[in-house]
Amino acid sequence: MAFTSKVSNYTNSVSSETLADALSKGLDYTLGIVKAMNPDMLRLFAYEISTGTNTVQGLDWEKTWNISYLIDVKKDTKFCRPVSDRLAEDLVDTSSIYYALINDPVYYLEGDGSLTVKPVPTPNIGGTSGNCKLFGVPNSNGRSIHDGNETVTINNWSANGISYVSTPDKHFPVIFKELIVLHAAECILMERLADFRTAIPAGLDAEWADALAKAKKLFDDGANIQGDNAGASMSVQYWLSDEDEDMAGTTLQAIGSEIQRANSYALKFKTDIEKISLDYQWTQGQLQMLGQKKQEFIQSNIQIGPVGSPDEEKKI
Repeated sequence: MAFTSKVSNYTNSVSSETLADALSKGLDYTLGIVKAMNPDMLRLFAYEISTGTNTVQGLDWEKTWNISYLIDVKKDTKFCRPVSDRLAEDLVDTSSIYYALINDPVYYLEGDGSLTVKPVPTPNIGGTSGNCKLFGVPNSNGRSIHDGNETVTINNWSANGISYVSTPDKHFPVIFKELIVLHAAECILMERLADFRTAIPAGLDAEWADALAKAKKLFDDGANIQGDNAGASMSVQYWLSDEDEDMAGTTLQAIGSEIQRANSYALKFKTDIEKISLDYQWTQGQLQMLGQKKQEFIQSNIQIGPVGSPDEEKKI
């Protein structure tokens, strides 16, 4: 079953909304709620990125790989300790107790969020190249969602001589696709809810008003009825004063037709309002149900679900 079908189970259809945008929002929501409720679980959504360089200074990791969350940084086989950017000068000062050593590398985020790793290694330090690797969680811009196949795949990329070739559904636990679907359906229904404002008629239309106005003029205001035969002789009142019962009866029939025309427009207006009201109530009910299902999923699979472990980083 495609994502479209699963979302439609909650929304009835997705024909007038953008499903791709809704699914992307669902993916980012899923990552965000995991980060908020169980940060350790983010490791399940992270993957290893080789930077292809041993010098990481002011690296814009977020834009380069479309990563929302940085889990860990590695130099060769050693994990780097996160430190404050306030120690930037001390990390390169050999007389400081905070001097960064090759066997105890560190990293910090600059004020603009870019990444810097210390020390900057050279081939003769520890006999290593010091290649830096990141463990990050790509967002919806760094992943592709295939509707028909129901897969979530990290996008292929090439940078600094390194190429990454993805595998469908890797680094995105299958069970969390349900949360993507629930949030996507919620987004579509919220968009539809906003559209109700423009769908509500401003009032009975001009045709209704015209029919009532014409009926009134046919009764006692024939001179202002407008049209080819406008004149006082068009009104019922005129024919009654002229004692022409046949013409008075004919004019009354015309009045009845105009009133019937007005009633038909009033009935259509009433029907449209009732339909909009029912659709609005159904949409609100679906939103409430989706909110409950999301909370149940979060409680069962995130708040009390499994957590990642730094000791199992190699399994990511």
